[in-house]
This record gives sequence, C-alpha cells and structure tokens, in this order.
Amino acid sequence: MSIVLTEQQKEKIRIARDKRIWSDIHGNIFAEMEDCKYLSKCGGEPACMLCRGDTGAGKSAVIAKFRDDHKRYEKLDASVIPVVYTVLPTKVSERGLLTSILKSIGPEIVDFKDFDDEEDLLREIVRLVDRLGIELFIIDEAQGFLEHDSRRLVYDATECVKNLIIRTNRPFILFGMPWCLHAVEQNSQLAGRFLRRRYLAPFRITQDQDRGAYIGFLDMLDEEFAKDLGFTEKAGLGSKDIALRLFAVSRGNLRVLRSVIDQAVVNAVRGNASKMEYDHFCQACDIFFPESNPFKIKSLDMIKYVELAKPSYWDKDAKRGQSPVVDQTYTQELKLSEALSAT
Repeated sequence: MSIVLTEQQKEKIRIARDKRIWSDIHGNIFAEMEDCKYLSKCGGEPACMLCRGDTGAGKSAVIAKFRDDHKRYEKLDASVIPVVYTVLPTKVSERGLLTSILKSIGPEIVDFKDFDDEEDLLREIVRLVDRLGIELFIIDEAQGFLEHDSRRLVYDATECVKNLIIRTNRPFILFGMPWCLHAVEQNSQLAGRFLRRRYLAPFRITQDQDRGAYIGFLDMLDEEFAKDLGFTEKAGLGSKDIALRLFAVSRGNLRVLRSVIDQAVVNAVRGNASKMEYDHFCQACDIFFPESNPFKIKSLDMIKYVELAKPSYWDKDAKRGQSPVVDQTYTQELKLSEALSAT
C-alpha cells in the first residue's frame, strides 16, 4: 500500500531529485562550453567541442543546465535564442539534420516540403542565426552519424555539420556516446574543427586522487541535502560505510549513484526521519538491486567492486554479423577493504 505524502514531503523530494552537484570534470566542461560561445565572438573560426561519455555519465544533465543558463527570451521587437539544442534524427541524413535544427529553432514553418533542397534549408538557418541572436548550437546523440547495420558513416550529414559551422560562423558542440569520436575522425575537415574533445568518465576509487574526487562529491551532496531538506544532521554520504557500498552498487555511474541516493531521500522523508540513516540506503538498494545489495553485508572486507577499465568504442574491424559497438569493460573484482586507506 502506497503512503500518501504531504505537500511538504513532496516539495522536499522534488528539491532532492532536482539537486545537482557537479564534479570537477563537469565544471570544466561548463567552462569550456562558455569559452566556445565567447571565443567565437572574438574572430577566427568558431570554437567547437566534442563531449562524449557512456550512458549515465551526466551528458544530459550538463546539457540541461547549460540550456537553463541560456534560455530563450523576448525583446520588444524579437525573440532571442542564445542556444539551439537538437537531437540527431534516428535515420540521419543531411535534410533530416537541417530540418531538425529548424524545428528546434522554432520558426513557424508549416511544411518543410516548401524548401526545394538542402541548400534552401541551410540558407534559412543562416538567415535566422543573426535575426534570433543564436550564439551556439548543440547536437545530441552524435553517435548516430554511424549506422550500426551498414557500418557506414553518414558522410553527407557530417559534411552538413561542417558547412553549418562555416556558413553560420557559430560554434557547434556535439554530445554522444564514446564512439561518436570515430564518426568525427572519419571526416578530416570536420575533425580539425573539433579539436576540443572531452570525455565524461565515471567515478573511480582505486587511485587516491580519484577516490578523493568521489568522496568530495558525496560530501558536497550531503551538505546540500542537510541544508535544503531540513535534516538535523548530515547522513555521512562520504563515510566509508556508505560511500564504498554506494560505489560497489553503482560502479561509479552517476545516474545509478543518484538513483540510489535519491530513493534513500524518499525513504527518509516518507518516514519523517531527522536524517538519512543506513537503513534508508539499504531499502533503496533493495528496490534496484535486491540480489546484490551491499548494505546487507556487514563487513566491507566481504564486498567486492569493479570500476571502468575501458569505455565503449567502435570496432571498425568487427566481423559481419557482429555489432561494431564494443561495450564498456570493467576491471577484475577488487575488495572494498583495499580502498579504505584514504576514506
């Protein structure tokens, strides 16, 4: 039987689920996105960037924050759209990409068939750039430039991105899975325009510096929750008993990590607890990982973990009948007790 939440409880849960704490790599990417936007106003070629990462690395959250910081607004005589965001169409083509960008810009175009060819679509985008104050374009799901079945690079679409950069004189930022790098590198003229290449890696704990960054992230999140949710004290997210178990279950994946923590918040708020307790995390893991819940194992010596060894990539030499996309791989299992010294 579900528990009916009060409006106050609902608000606390909303605050927790919307709360974002950024690691150093995320902060660096935000800064570079701003640099791309700013430097492109200072002459020379537009400063473009490629940002890649596996599922759950935080790409969507980065895009959402940047868009939120550069929202569309209205002037007396016109709309201003500082950042245009579009998702690469599932079936990629030059016309499909141009149409998708125009739809994202949002002009009142009833029928795109009125445009005779791709050049007409491109001219319309160029016309709108200055009129609407567009400063930067984001294209998401850039791995779509590579077709899985045919293993073909949709070259016309990558050429289209190059032409958009030249004709609009605006920076483009591509986001996608790790193997989108292969798509960019297959077009030498495009590759030369995307020399800024950043990888959103998951958390790791084996090395002292990596472990420190992970613990620091949890400590900051803990601090924000205690402040904004009215808990009387912090939960100790960065403590070894909680932090290392969270890592074991999440493998350092930001989305999984936040899913478990957010559910622990829900459990605490539902019970009107004064703080998040160990049991709240145990209950949260039972929801997502009932067969491998590290919070049910008392000793850290008995818990093992893995961390990312190699991100997913495109295998250009894959045999016919095999997927050219090779999934991310992980280290051999290690004992959590081996990661205790710096916590």
